[in-house]
Amino acid sequence: MSIRYQIGGATGMLRRLVRPNRRRRHERWNAVAPALLASFLALILVSAPQPAASQVFWTVETPDGKLGWLLGTIHTEDPRVLDFPPALQQALDDADRVALELVPDAAMLAALSEAMLLPRGERLSEVLSPALYADVLAVLDDYGLDAPAVERMRPWAVAMTLALPPPETGLFMDMALAFRAARLGAEVEALETLDEQLAFLTGLGREAHIEMLELAVADSDGGRALFEALIQAYLARDSERLRALAERELERMGPEIRARFEAEGIVARNRRMAERAAPLYDRGGTLVAVGALHLPGEYGLVELLRSRGYVVEPVY
Repeated sequence: MSIRYQIGGATGMLRRLVRPNRRRRHERWNAVAPALLASFLALILVSAPQPAASQVFWTVETPDGKLGWLLGTIHTEDPRVLDFPPALQQALDDADRVALELVPDAAMLAALSEAMLLPRGERLSEVLSPALYADVLAVLDDYGLDAPAVERMRPWAVAMTLALPPPETGLFMDMALAFRAARLGAEVEALETLDEQLAFLTGLGREAHIEMLELAVADSDGGRALFEALIQAYLARDSERLRALAERELERMGPEIRARFEAEGIVARNRRMAERAAPLYDRGGTLVAVGALHLPGEYGLVELLRSRGYVVEPVY
C-alpha cells in the first residue's frame, strides 16, 4: 500500500504553541516523532546475551522454499547509512511487502502527538524540579521547541526526543525504506501498534520517566557521541557492538527498571514481532526491517525465527 507522511496536523496541539519563526524546525520534529520513539526504545531496550552473529542483514527461507529478508535498522538520517548496499537495494526491488515496527501514517502521528502531552491542566514545570526544568528548556532549544510547547510534554516524551541528535532532514532510515517500498509498489505493514509500544513505555511510571529524563539531560553531549559510535558500529555491520554500546547505557538505570526493560521491552516484543512476521514470511517476498538490537541474542529475532523452522542466513 502507498504511504503518505502527512506532516501537517501531526501534532496539532503542540504546533499551535510554537512561535511562528520556529514553525519550520518544529514541523521537522513532527515528521520524525515515530523514528524518535523507535530510537528511544532501541537505545534502552537491549540486554540480550549470546548474540546470534554480528551481521545486520539476513535471508529468511521458509520450510517450503519461499525467500524473505530480515534487516536490522538504525534510526538515523545519516547519509552514510541511507546509502543502501547493493544487496539491500536488490531485496527492496524484489520484495512484495516491507514490514516495519510502526508505519507512521497520519493517524499514528496524531495519536503519538496526543500521547506525548500531559493531561490537561498539568505543566511540566510543575512535574520537574526547577533546575531540571531549566536544563530541559536549554537542551530542547536545539530541537525547535520553546517553553510553551515543552510545558505540555510528558517527561518520557522529552527523554525520547533527546534519544537522537536534533533532526536535519527528517528522512530516517525507516522512512527511507518505507518510501522506497511504496514507490516500488510493495505493501508496507506494521508489526506492532503504537498502543503496544506506548503501553510498555508509559507503564514504567512517572518516577522512572523522570529518571530517564535526568540521565538524558545530564548526558546530552555524551549522547551525541554515543549515537556516532552506534552509527560506526552499524556501518561496520556489527550488531554485537551495537548491543554492547546500548547495554552500557542501560546499566545506568536501576535494576528494577532494567529487569522490566528486559522482560517487556526485549523478550515480549521480540516474540510478538516474530509471531506476526511468520505469516508474512510464509507468503514469500517479505522484508522485515526492525531495530538492529532486536536481532541478536537468545531471544532475538534471528534465533526466534530459526526455532520456528526458518533457515536464517547472514548476507552482511
